[in-house]
Amino acid sequence: MQTGSTTIRRVFDSSVIFNIPIYQRAYSWEKEKQLKDFFNDILTQHPEKKYFLGTYLFHVREEQGDFQIIDVIDGQQRLTTFVIFMKELIDRLIQGGASEVSERTRRIYLKDGDVYKIKLSNEDSSFLHQHILEDHPVTSNGLQTPSQRLLLSAKQFFKDSLQKCDLNTLNKLYQTAVQAEVLLYVVEEIQAATQIFELLNDRGKRLTDLESLKSFLMHNIGIVSEHPNQMINDIQHQFAEIYRMIERHQLNDDDVLRYHTLAFEKEFELSAKEYIKKKVAERMGAGQYEEAKHLMISYARNLKRSFELFASILKNEDNVQALRDLTMIGRIAPFYPYLMYAKHESNQEFVRLAQALVKFNFRAVLANLRSNAGESYMQTAHKEGRNLADRIEQFCAENWWNMNRRAKDNLKYSSQYESMNRNLVKYILFKYENHLRFIKGFPPLELEHYFNDSAREKLSIEHITAQRVRGITLDEDFRENYMHNLGNLVIDTAASNSSKGNKVPDQKLSAYLRAPIMSQNEIDDFSCDWSDLASIKRMIDARKQVIDDFITVQFEL
Repeated sequence: MQTGSTTIRRVFDSSVIFNIPIYQRAYSWEKEKQLKDFFNDILTQHPEKKYFLGTYLFHVREEQGDFQIIDVIDGQQRLTTFVIFMKELIDRLIQGGASEVSERTRRIYLKDGDVYKIKLSNEDSSFLHQHILEDHPVTSNGLQTPSQRLLLSAKQFFKDSLQKCDLNTLNKLYQTAVQAEVLLYVVEEIQAATQIFELLNDRGKRLTDLESLKSFLMHNIGIVSEHPNQMINDIQHQFAEIYRMIERHQLNDDDVLRYHTLAFEKEFELSAKEYIKKKVAERMGAGQYEEAKHLMISYARNLKRSFELFASILKNEDNVQALRDLTMIGRIAPFYPYLMYAKHESNQEFVRLAQALVKFNFRAVLANLRSNAGESYMQTAHKEGRNLADRIEQFCAENWWNMNRRAKDNLKYSSQYESMNRNLVKYILFKYENHLRFIKGFPPLELEHYFNDSAREKLSIEHITAQRVRGITLDEDFRENYMHNLGNLVIDTAASNSSKGNKVPDQKLSAYLRAPIMSQNEIDDFSCDWSDLASIKRMIDARKQVIDDFITVQFEL
């Protein structure tokens, strides 16, 4: 196999195994974004013109028996998709009795004897072979990763699309596909591969920032070192681990890159790649090649550490209550860099910062401060090396932007359901529910209950007295000051809320007494004549005061 222009048939019609290295991103093509374009390009190709299937960068490696191992450095998504497409196309042609294909065609593109022509260097390889290139059914728990779902989706997309084609169209698709032109770059040294990859992808081909950063590091290690292979392998290993974390935890790599740059490089203006390019260029420009090598190797390792830290925070591996609270309140994204930095420093500092952020963020949301309130102050404090937990505690203690007074005023308002952030109302009622559960010895509701999105179990906010009740005339004062008052609100599951509907209050009470929500059961503790509007108002006032007192103590307002 040589560098140059050739056809995809010549690429496959040899004793090669195409290997997708473990440091490459897992399969990510989607039906609406890439698969439809791929199929339509082949389907609509002019019969007198060659179809161009793309540029590929191959690294020739060792032999495995009678086969040559070829690492796919660039073009792995398209090549994998092509193989899946060919599998379904060959099946349809053989089923239709087409003369153009035979079992030999399968050996060329799919499987030569017991050897599959493409393999993945991660946990998806067996899945690709058994369920995509073969037709073994997938069990209910057989899909282990998002990329496996996408592989299966690609197989189903091509199967469905090809089912709609007659035999003549299928033959045209086959001829277009196997005669498609490709441009190959074939190298025997990984250093050469990184240089070509960098040049190819800096000239218009869109990479993710993470892929571009990996390319930059691998390429520049080759420039500053006479024997770069071991260091390139080290970078490949770090990025292989990063890609596995992205896949396992469904992380947004752009977000984590940004968090890393803010947290550990303390850079607030440049992107991750711009930053590391600048730092490497400074050292190389000064002839400090050893320092540049050390910088790039340590950067890859530190980046992997940041992905580990973020994944740990996202999963709340340390079971930190303040982190759960911060997640429920929302607006957590601006704080991730500082939480990552604190967690790297110590678990004790991490917990302390999370607790301070809950206190601050609750006030900020309750006071209706803008979503990025305090962000520039935090950036400055972090860049100066000041303790961020101390700084945030200072915000709260010194009534920064008058947020304590504004928060208290909003809490006193009589129509919180309408005036307050709706999620914050839910959070307050959720925290109050868990406060009652603790007192009564019941296990608390957990984060998964808060964010449960199922039709029956999703938590909603219920008005104790419905907006249209039978038997009681609601006056203007009630509608203005009591209907949307915190004292008239409880959390409930969507199914239970729906079943209660607009029952009169005493009918609702019997439903609340049977409910698993303690704050609903507690309603009976408030003396109330449900046929008397004045009594209902007194009950709402009393319950509102209890919740206000709870919030004041809980958040030190």
